Amino acid sequence: MPQPDLFVGIDVAKNELVVRLHPLGEERRFPNDKAGLKALERRLKALAARYHLLIGFEATGGYERKLAALLDRLGLTAYLLDPARVRNFARAERQLAKTDPLDAAVIARCLAALHPELTPYRHDPQAARLAEHVRMRDLAVAQRIQLGNQLETLDDPAMRRLVKAQVGKLKALALRIEKAIAALIAASPDLTTRERLMRSAPGIGPIVAACLLAHMPELGALSSRQAAALVGVAPFDRQSGTTRKPGRCAGGRPAVRRCLYLAALAIARSKKGPLAQTCQRLRDTGKPAKVALVATMRKLIITLNAMLKSQQTYRPA
Repeated sequence: MPQPDLFVGIDVAKNELVVRLHPLGEERRFPNDKAGLKALERRLKALAARYHLLIGFEATGGYERKLAALLDRLGLTAYLLDPARVRNFARAERQLAKTDPLDAAVIARCLAALHPELTPYRHDPQAARLAEHVRMRDLAVAQRIQLGNQLETLDDPAMRRLVKAQVGKLKALALRIEKAIAALIAASPDLTTRERLMRSAPGIGPIVAACLLAHMPELGALSSRQAAALVGVAPFDRQSGTTRKPGRCAGGRPAVRRCLYLAALAIARSKKGPLAQTCQRLRDTGKPAKVALVATMRKLIITLNAMLKSQQTYRPA
């Protein structure tokens, strides 16, 4: 006899995990530390003996990583939910209040309603470590640009020297992290193969490839529609009665969208190959530049997904 489904919503904070069981209604709290995770492990093992567990949690800037590693080690079915989607689900239920226990309950109910269309989360320690490096590199670059922009407005010579020195340090830090990223990829045969395949495509350099490896590890195991939707470049219809509006792209993973935008920009500027021709053709028909670039991003991510799925390098159509 199959075990009944039990949906587990976990609200992750820096110091605490709030766990809600749906439809049982049970709620428990665990410290987000080694002892707390051990206690949570014992509770989940006890529940798994009686129920088929489906566990949902949100990305919280890194505080969820130890939980994700635990769920992966236990072999439990887990889902990393988009916080915006969970919040919209709460609004649909007319729940405007927001506390950790309420959030855990909403996550559990949201998972119960949407899990058939969701892809289970696959914890990849290599990708998680790579993602940490990529985030820190992006932060160093962003801070360098911010300080560099401020440098142009400074009149005091002493302050200019201080800021200029800090800009130089941030530039050196970004370069050191890039070398560490390259070493991480080189140390993994799987990451090395995936990077080699992706970099055979136009617009994909080492930074964009590292971003995709880190923030979209499931690339190559998705349908074309899923790949486009995860990035946020799948247009959704907007019509009601006789009213028809242009499709819109929204959501997706911001880091992946940013790096793909840069790749699409490089492709458009190169004016070489089928992807660049597609972008130019859209511009020639009167489409705005942003629409043409997003269409190029969509075509690029679908192409990369197909390449990784078939384990083949880029072949212009």
